[in-house]
Amino acid sequence: MPNINISLTESELETVISGLLFSCSVNVVSNTDKDFQINLLTIATKLKDTLPNIQLENIQFLKEDNYEDEISQILFDKFNTNIKVVTFDEV
Repeated sequence: MPNINISLTESELETVISGLLFSCSVNVVSNTDKDFQINLLTIATKLKDTLPNIQLENIQFLKEDNYEDEISQILFDKFNTNIKVVTFDEV
């Protein structure tokens, strides 16, 4: 598997590390305000753009008719070909 080089600002790097740590431990809590969520999605999109067909095998997207947040529909639109989409019945 070839290496992929990316360029991140210090703020983007801090956001990525924070998101990864939050995802890997139930003992890490996060600031989940809209700006942080937008930053996470922006960086995820930037990373995906380095390998557009990458498959995200370890996470699934929970498809709903109406989302409680603004980010979910945007995330679905940008990543639906990269992530398995499931329903509540499948979880």
